[in-house]
Amino acid sequence: MFRTILAPLDGSKVAEQALPTAARIARATGATLHLVHVHTEDARDPIFVNGLPVIDEHLHSLAAEHERVYLERVAATVASDDLEPMPMRLSGPVVRTLMRYARDVNADLIVLTTHGRSGFDRLWLGSVAESLARQTHVPLLLLRPSSSSGSPARFRHILVPLDGSPLAEEALAPAAALAAIDNGALTLLRVVDTLPQPMSLPLPERYRPDETTLAREEAAASAYLQDVAARQAPAGTRTIVSHAEQPARAIIETAHRLEVDLVALTTHGRSAVRSVAISSVADKVLRGIDMPLLVLRPGQRHAD
Repeated sequence: MFRTILAPLDGSKVAEQALPTAARIARATGATLHLVHVHTEDARDPIFVNGLPVIDEHLHSLAAEHERVYLERVAATVASDDLEPMPMRLSGPVVRTLMRYARDVNADLIVLTTHGRSGFDRLWLGSVAESLARQTHVPLLLLRPSSSSGSPARFRHILVPLDGSPLAEEALAPAAALAAIDNGALTLLRVVDTLPQPMSLPLPERYRPDETTLAREEAAASAYLQDVAARQAPAGTRTIVSHAEQPARAIIETAHRLEVDLVALTTHGRSAVRSVAISSVADKVLRGIDMPLLVLRPGQRHAD
């Protein structure tokens, strides 16, 4: 499935932590790996390469030369007989430029390390990562920053939350492709929302699903997951149905309980919208999870 992989780099060591994983996926799938840096005129921390002057004899900035040499040096760190990364320096607004380049090379996957903190209510996505998650239709593999460069991510067990919609099911194909690298397994999760409904009514007038209704919904969810597993998922895929008032938290807690390596989900599901806003459950998972995440904004890939 993966033929072209894009790894954006901003010159930081944190961003470079995505390279071992991106290179591993490229080698395993035979994909081409593009290492991309987007030059911005107002960059606060220009890339500095030891051994190169900052300005030339005419007092002109050598930022472009620093960025070119940086990309070549980084590419050399992951190059091998079976992988020759393609360094590319671009200019323009970062997110828009990355999206345009991804479209031009027909990228199948974007791999990057996020910047920020963890915690359920804290924003840990970097601004570029979050904007890409909101806008691009290319699958986006988000990796948490580590205190060390570490080993590449493994994909032995991947959790795929589904909400019953075909849009949410679009996460299955890239998730299965990553799992295949390690002969890994998928687990499909359906969380039945037990929050009192309808939320628009005053609190005393809201109602909770009774046990009969809840049992019926869970049975329907189980049948749905089994059907999806049989039609679209690799052999051996497990299914889990749970119920919770906070589906996003339930997804994160299930991921930790099962000790999965990756959570894969789409940013829009049953109540898809045409704007760039991330749906509420996906948004909370994006901001709250502290493990690798595969994000896909479903729809036409080349709408970007």
